Amino acid sequence: MNKKIIATLLAIFTLISVFLHFYRINQIPPCINADEAAFGYNAYSILKTGKDEYGAFLPLRFKSFEDYKLPLYTYLSVPFVALFGLNDFSTRALNIVIGISFIPLIFFITKELFNNEKIALLSSFLTSLSPGIYILSRHAHEGVLSAFFILLMLLFLVKYIKTNSIYYFLFANLSLLGSSYSYQNGRVYLFFIILYEVVLLWKKDSGKSVKKYFGYLAFLGIIGIIAIYPDIRYSLNRIQNLAFFKSSGFQLRLTEYLAEHPNRLLHNKLVESAQEIFKRYILQLSPEFLAVSGDSNWRFGFSNLGLITPLEYIFFFIGLYYLFKNKEKFRLLLLFIFFISPINNALTWQDASLIRTYIILFPILLIIAYGIFHIYLLSSHWKLQKSLLLFLFLIFAFFKLNVWDLYFNHYPKRAMTIRSWQCGYKELVDYVKQNYDKYDKFYITDRHGQPYIFFLYFWPFDPTGYQKQAKISAPDEYGFGQIGKFDKFEFNFKFDPKLRRSVFIGYPEGFNDTSQEVLNKIKKIKVGTEEIFWIYEVN
Repeated sequence: MNKKIIATLLAIFTLISVFLHFYRINQIPPCINADEAAFGYNAYSILKTGKDEYGAFLPLRFKSFEDYKLPLYTYLSVPFVALFGLNDFSTRALNIVIGISFIPLIFFITKELFNNEKIALLSSFLTSLSPGIYILSRHAHEGVLSAFFILLMLLFLVKYIKTNSIYYFLFANLSLLGSSYSYQNGRVYLFFIILYEVVLLWKKDSGKSVKKYFGYLAFLGIIGIIAIYPDIRYSLNRIQNLAFFKSSGFQLRLTEYLAEHPNRLLHNKLVESAQEIFKRYILQLSPEFLAVSGDSNWRFGFSNLGLITPLEYIFFFIGLYYLFKNKEKFRLLLLFIFFISPINNALTWQDASLIRTYIILFPILLIIAYGIFHIYLLSSHWKLQKSLLLFLFLIFAFFKLNVWDLYFNHYPKRAMTIRSWQCGYKELVDYVKQNYDKYDKFYITDRHGQPYIFFLYFWPFDPTGYQKQAKISAPDEYGFGQIGKFDKFEFNFKFDPKLRRSVFIGYPEGFNDTSQEVLNKIKKIKVGTEEIFWIYEVN
C-alpha cells in the first residue's frame, strides 16, 4: 500500500480514538472512585515530598488501603499532576495517552505478525472503535498500563524472533518487567513468557552455545527476581484474599458436598480447585461475557454493553480458522498471549472480569481483523460481494452505534452506576470546606469504600501534614484496612445529637431510627436524582 494512504488512515483512526477518549470525559465515568483518588493523591504526595501518603520514601508498592498497589501508574502520573494540578484529568491522563497510543501500537504489532499492512490497518480501526478498550482507558486503572507493556513486549519479542537482535530481546523483557510493576496480571505473563523464552532460546542458535544460553537464562533470572522483589518485601493481604479458595463460598460448598456424600476422592480441595479454575477460565471466553453483557461490575460494565460485537465474535473464529489454514508463523505465539489472559481472574473468587483480562481484547481484535480480511479475499470472486460487504458493514455499524449509545447516553445516568463510582464525595468535600471553621468534628460514614482518600484528594491536604497523622487499621476479611480519623474527621458514623459543634454525615438509611425533628433539619447531597449523603449539623 501507498505509505501516504497508510499514514492518513492511521491518523484518522488515531483521531477517532482521541475523540472517543475526550468526548464527555468530565461526565463519563460520572465520578472518580477511591482507587483513582489513591493513585492521584499518592502521585501528588510523591511530587511534593518524595513519599507516599504514609511517609514511605519512593516505595516499590504503595500501601494505600493495605492492598499495596504496584507503583508504576502512580510514578508515571507524577508529571501529569505537576502539569495540570491534582484533579480528575491529571489522574486519568496517563491512561488516556496510553489508550490513544494503542492504535499505532496495534498497527505495528499486526504488521510484524502478518507482514500485511491492510490487516494492520483493519486491526487498528477495530481497536479505535472497541468499547471494551475505552471502558478502562477512560479512567485511572493500572490494567491499561500493564496491557501497554505486554503489547510492547509482544512487538519486541516478534522482532527478536525475526532478527535475533539482543536489543529487541532486552526491550521485550524490560517491557515485561514494566507490566509486572504495573498490575498483578503482569506477573502471570512474566511467568509464562519467561518459560516461552527459555524454550525459544534453546531452539534458536543459543541452544548450540551453552555459555550463550546460560547467559540469556541468567538475564531472565534477574528480570524475574526484580519482578518479585516487591512481593517479598511487602505484605500482600489483598492479593491473598482474592484467591478463590479463600472465599467462604468455596469452603462451604466443599463442606456441603462432604456432608452429603463423604467421598474425598471426588470432593477435596484439589478437585474442587481444578473445577473452580476451569469454570472461571471458561467464563472469560464465553460469548455472554465478551459479546453480550461484559463485566457484571457496574464500574466496568453495563447490561448489554459487550466488549466486542456479536458479529466480531463470529469473525474471531473465522480468523482462527484462517490462522491455522495459512499456517501463520506467529499463530501459536498470538494464541499463547490470548490463552494466558484468563488465568489471572480464574485464580480469584470473582466473576468474569474486564480488569483482569483486559489484554485479551487485543489478540481477539487482531484475529478478527485477520478473519475479515480473508473473508474479503474469499468474496472477491462472488457476484454479490459488494452487497454482502455492505450488509456486514451495516450490521457492524448498528452494533457499534448501539453500544456507544448505551455507554454515553444511558450508563452514566443509572443509579447503580452513580453508586458504584462512589459519587457524591466531591460535593461532600466542598460542603465540609465551606463549614470547616464552624465545627470541631465531622463524623462521616465509612460504610462504602475509603472516605478518607476523597478528603485528601479533593481538598487537597498537604501531604507533609497528613503523613504525620496517617494510621491505618489491620486488614479486614477482604484485605483492606481503614483510616479511622485524621484532622477534624472521624470516619465512623455514630450519631449523637448531644455532641456540640459536630456534623454527622451518613447515608439516608443511617438515619432510619432518628426523630422527625432531626429529619426536618437534614441537609442532602444529591448526584443526579440520587440522594447520596444526609447531613445533620449540631451547633
